[in-house]
Amino acid sequence: MTFGRARGWAAAAGVLLVSVAGCGPASYAANTTEAAAAEAKVLAHEAALNAADQQRVEQYWVSRGIARMAKTERSEDFVQPEWDKGGAIALTVGRIFTTGGQDAACTATVVGTNTVVTAAHCVRTSLSNGSSKTATWDENLYFVPGYRDGQRPYGGFTVRRVHMAEDWQADGNDVAMLEMNPAADGRTVSAVVGAQRIAFGAKPGTPTHQFGYPYTSRVLHCEGPGKQPWREPKLVRIPCLMGVGSSGGPYIVDLDPAGMGTVVAVNVSSDDSHSYGTALGPLAARLYAQSEHP
Repeated sequence: MTFGRARGWAAAAGVLLVSVAGCGPASYAANTTEAAAAEAKVLAHEAALNAADQQRVEQYWVSRGIARMAKTERSEDFVQPEWDKGGAIALTVGRIFTTGGQDAACTATVVGTNTVVTAAHCVRTSLSNGSSKTATWDENLYFVPGYRDGQRPYGGFTVRRVHMAEDWQADGNDVAMLEMNPAADGRTVSAVVGAQRIAFGAKPGTPTHQFGYPYTSRVLHCEGPGKQPWREPKLVRIPCLMGVGSSGGPYIVDLDPAGMGTVVAVNVSSDDSHSYGTALGPLAARLYAQSEHP
């Protein structure tokens, strides 16, 4: 499997078993048990805590960062169809922008009062031949819900804290909950755009819907039967291919005509015929509870 990330004007990808899907170099260690993942050491990494940091991050992306990345995005000939049904998907799914040597972007989804879920490798980049425990933290995290054609139709949100496993490269740990700062008017991200439901330990359904921004100007959509391979029960497999930039994108079941559904996994990798997502289990539940603390 391979993992990819839309970074600046090029795609950086790391290889484990097969091809490219998502957002930052990643590789997985040997399988661990669900219990081990649930008991993994977790981190709460502080990002933009004060008003000055929040203003600096917003200014960077609004003044030049987003426009610079948008110049190289595909606006047609998408690998999957564009999601054109609007509704809650067009509000709650967006792009998470970061810097770490170069500008980068992944996909993320609003799933709580002030929580956005994405892949862990989207916000912490492992060094060459290094352990994820010593990986560098990406900076200037900025979430744009409903991103479209280089625009911020609902504004943007800075990240207060990142909640994730210390060893995110361990099998089943590639998920991060982003605790968001409120908008300038004090509203939470969910008050502005709403939130998708989230479930921990839920089984993928038929169909399972995948959404992502694989270095594209608009969110793309694919659906198919979601399965948890018996050899890799901590992953959800779906016969969809997205590409670089779609890491962190949601796998959603029970999607209704209004665009509301339940997030059960986040995209992390792909091979020649399928995309794979980290199934949201006990570890994700712990991270979510920390992010949604009163």
